[in-house]
Amino acid sequence: MNFKVILFLSICISFTFCKNETSNSKETTLPPNSNTAKLDEYFTALTSLKEFNGCVLVQQNGEEIFKKAFNLTEQKDSSLYVTTASQFDVRSISKLMAKASIIQLEQEGKIKRTDFLNKYIPDFPNGEKITIEHLMYNQSGLPREYVDLQQNEFDLSNEQVMDLAKKQKLEFEPGTYSRYSNVGFQVLYYVIGQIANTSFSQNLYNIFFDRLQMDDSGGHFYADNSNLIKYAYGHELNDDGKIIAIKDFQPSTFKMGKIYSTLDDLMSFLNYIDKEPFVSKLKNKNGVIGHAGGTDGKRAYIHSNPNLKYKFVFLTNYDAIPFQQIMEDVQKILEGKPYEVPKEVNRIAINLPQDVLKKYVGAYDFEEIEHMILEVKLEEGTLVVYQNGENNGVLFPESETVFFSDKKSAKSFEFRKNEKKSFDALMDFRGAKWEGVRL
Repeated sequence: MNFKVILFLSICISFTFCKNETSNSKETTLPPNSNTAKLDEYFTALTSLKEFNGCVLVQQNGEEIFKKAFNLTEQKDSSLYVTTASQFDVRSISKLMAKASIIQLEQEGKIKRTDFLNKYIPDFPNGEKITIEHLMYNQSGLPREYVDLQQNEFDLSNEQVMDLAKKQKLEFEPGTYSRYSNVGFQVLYYVIGQIANTSFSQNLYNIFFDRLQMDDSGGHFYADNSNLIKYAYGHELNDDGKIIAIKDFQPSTFKMGKIYSTLDDLMSFLNYIDKEPFVSKLKNKNGVIGHAGGTDGKRAYIHSNPNLKYKFVFLTNYDAIPFQQIMEDVQKILEGKPYEVPKEVNRIAINLPQDVLKKYVGAYDFEEIEHMILEVKLEEGTLVVYQNGENNGVLFPESETVFFSDKKSAKSFEFRKNEKKSFDALMDFRGAKWEGVRL
């Protein structure tokens, strides 16, 4: 199934595979560690399945145990080829950097997390209700994305972005609920820039990159990016199964939070925030500091578990990867839990009675993917998925509740009974699992 979401546009240059073998860096001599071999086996297997192109860095108990680049081509002049020194877009990891920036600025007496937004943007609607902390933790009530946006985001100035943010209606009362909001973080980037009397990206350089010798990191916009010399362009699969390079910023790109970095620089950042005053304010309910980022052709993830004393970073310039599965499996490896080495998938469809299939017919709202609506219909004894009236593929049953569209892919479309005695959906999309609520 090829779900066509505005969030993921494709303007590309065609690129095809040359070889299946991995091409790995030999820049680091790793210390003996049982997890080193497991990680190498895991990512080598993933790459051989054409499901990874990028690099990985892992620390455990304060020691670097794994650092390696994996490539789907051995051609070093290919835009797909990367090394452990390549510079990748970190995308939403900049949100974690924004949180850390607020904590650092608070230490310097320049802001308080309890401050209301109208202190910094006086005419912001409901600014007397929204605190800086609400923006940091997705509790502002602002929507995930901008509603009724008429222009390309890339063409907007920072001030125009704020004008649009002011027009957004709250989806809930600030502080009463948590819902991921890119709008809220655009506001936070702007506030940080105003307080620091510079841009958000330049402020990162001033308070983190320079201090931590993150010499290969920077902002694509509103900052000096003369150090951007080893850039990893994003790549994705087109409908014909070819890898295509994306060498331009997409129209859906906002400029304020666009940061690039490397394995080593992001590990330096993780090590820095893995102590007070940061750690207690940044860790989640599981005691983990982490953040994912991604867009067309690009994925990034950083993770620190202070209690179990491990950290890892992986960066890819290829988005056809099982992103969420990789995050989970690396944690299992480092925590000594059972995991599976990636292997070729060959799923088998079963027959289900028509009365079972009829239970799943309906429309599903995937709120976290810009309220994408998918409609499941029963046609000639088979479930078919539609988006905006367009046929997006057939669902084949693997069990009574789990379906697939490609027998060679681990991606699933699962139906789960809800409290209303109906069914909601859980879909693998862009390497993560997304919930769709039955309408």
